[in-house]
Amino acid sequence: MLFNWLKMFTAKTKEEFSMVAKTSPEIATAVGVIMELSEDERTRLLAEAREKYRLDEEARREDAYEDGKEEGRQEGERNKAIDIARSLLLEKIPFETVAKATGFSLEEVKALALELPIKH
Repeated sequence: MLFNWLKMFTAKTKEEFSMVAKTSPEIATAVGVIMELSEDERTRLLAEAREKYRLDEEARREDAYEDGKEEGRQEGERNKAIDIARSLLLEKIPFETVAKATGFSLEEVKALALELPIKH
């Protein structure tokens, strides 16, 4: 069955389409739609435009999904670094060492220290 679908998608002439249409009712229906669209240039162009739009929308959704995953990963890494910095500050590790260990600026480390219940 899959082979017949492949033959339909690679058919180039009406005769080839006609022969493959005889292999199953589903393929015959698909061939009928292809023939109908091929005969009317405006309808064919509209169908192509709809398909292009559908594919573009799908690509945009995939890009947005990937962007969201990356954003979430970065946010998770930052939250982990904040947790590490807080833990180090609670152990009274010097601000400079915490900044170096976490990649935060000295100002960011000092701001985190102000949020803690102890004085550094």
